[in-house]
Amino acid sequence: MALRKCLAVASTLIAGVWAQSGNQSDVGKVWAVAAFVNNGDRTPIVGETVVLTPEGAQQMLRQGRAFRARYLTTVNDSAYDNVEEARLQDMTIHEIDNSVLDFTSQTDESVTGGAMAFLQGLYPPSPEAFGTDTEETDIARDYTEGGDNITDYPLNGYQYPNLRTLSILDPMSTAIQGNLRCSNWESEMSVNLTNDASMKEFYNATIDYYQIIFSTYPLQGIISLSDANLWNAYEIYDLVSYLYTHNQTVHDGFVNGTAILSILRKYATSMERIKNSYADGSDSAETKRKEILYSVAGRSLANRVARQFINNLQWSGSHDKLTLMFGSFDPIISFIALSGLLTTDSILDGPFSTLPNPGAALIFELVGEDSDNPDLLPSFNDLSVRLLYRASADPDEEFTSYPMFDSESQNGLVPYSTFIETMQEMGVTAYDWCDVCGDTTAPWCLYSFTSEDDLNNPSSSLDPIVAGVVGAVIMGVVVALAAGCLYCFAGVRLRRKAVQDEPNPPVGVVGGFKGPERMDGDKDVAVTKEGFHHERVGSWELKDGKPLPSFDAVGIAPRDVPRERGRSLDDDDDISVMGATPVKAHEAV
Repeated sequence: MALRKCLAVASTLIAGVWAQSGNQSDVGKVWAVAAFVNNGDRTPIVGETVVLTPEGAQQMLRQGRAFRARYLTTVNDSAYDNVEEARLQDMTIHEIDNSVLDFTSQTDESVTGGAMAFLQGLYPPSPEAFGTDTEETDIARDYTEGGDNITDYPLNGYQYPNLRTLSILDPMSTAIQGNLRCSNWESEMSVNLTNDASMKEFYNATIDYYQIIFSTYPLQGIISLSDANLWNAYEIYDLVSYLYTHNQTVHDGFVNGTAILSILRKYATSMERIKNSYADGSDSAETKRKEILYSVAGRSLANRVARQFINNLQWSGSHDKLTLMFGSFDPIISFIALSGLLTTDSILDGPFSTLPNPGAALIFELVGEDSDNPDLLPSFNDLSVRLLYRASADPDEEFTSYPMFDSESQNGLVPYSTFIETMQEMGVTAYDWCDVCGDTTAPWCLYSFTSEDDLNNPSSSLDPIVAGVVGAVIMGVVVALAAGCLYCFAGVRLRRKAVQDEPNPPVGVVGGFKGPERMDGDKDVAVTKEGFHHERVGSWELKDGKPLPSFDAVGIAPRDVPRERGRSLDDDDDISVMGATPVKAHEAV
């Protein structure tokens, strides 16, 4: 599948995408919200340690404040005065009520840190927030001391949201990182895509540009020239953008740096869009298979959003009122293509023409109103869903509404029943994901109680979380049986051995882009001698197992990278007697 094929198919879609700011008065009240939020600014993913930058934390905080200004209450910051209000009904505006909230995040440190910063903006510290309760039980007061004293949470009333991090062993993780560890997708990106004739043509048209950039000052030697190519377009843009922003030598030495970054971003956008959507104009079975495989991230997100709205109505609006998912941008790019928002116009200009900015949010609002009972949750016949996109975390960025699925509605509304039907039809459940991704070690895929018919009827299948537990238990039993056989028949004895701390990697000689003339401000990026490490597939790993590039002469400041110490078995809370000398009784007269 080639970029030109994407453009050819996109031209058949409705020309032009109109957008408008959401207006609550036109569509009724907001009863539930589900949003996927891109992570904030962070260190490059080609480093071993990827962390959220201070600016990234501020970006996520600003986005959280914008959500607060729209859905909860006015914020004490004039920069958000122009945020259009669309109050989420029956929500506490100062105290966190985790029973109506659903917050999930990828396990990456940079993502979870950004999620916490976002939630600080959404629910900032609130002194005496619990001191005005009128119920008999007031958690902020101590009536044994007279009841007049009020105890705040630490840090001037900081509150604690329930943020769940979803590892790759959790079936729910597919909703926020659907292409991660998806074997068929990884194989497609690393083999088939790179062998496509049109993609090779795209590669050859850009290779000279990449080679020149990394053969000249100030980026010469940053990466191996064998890795400076289109297959690593996003990783290269991510690295260069970070260095241009945070490294003084690169920033000052880059001639026309902004223009170079713009070109690198366009190449990265093209590659990420190609990896997350597929279209070649054919109706063949192979095309259908690839359409689902390439867009598995967006389809998994679609299923999750639909389930959250269904759950909200099943519980009469008392659960899942605000669903927030935090992760990388792949689901956003994929869903934008699935929903018909890529056109000949939007692909060239506007927020969908480029990679999502740090903190960008894709938002779904469940809206409607019963004219006879305006304060009550309407029936599903009176509800609609609209999609909004907030393209950045800037305070003056608008919550802009876009029409999904080629909707002809003037305000972009899709009837609730139509929305759910469409999202479920395109969506991929955790079990569907197993079939799409093929050979995978995901525990919930190892043993499934569902049939093909059950996949279309979630109520008749085993809950994915339960299935994940069952799969993990089965794996544990198999390992235990194998260990038992070795012990009984092979005479193997298990002996404890304390795990020694891993020595810190040696500190390299201070050098960098200017060698001994390096500026203090250049010590920005830490890269270990192990080279590039990250989870993205179809990029640096495309070298067919070749050793990762050495950083002995790289102009990125080497320094000690904090490592998580391997915990000794003796550090367990439970006292172990394996390998210990029996206690001898002390006898004395």
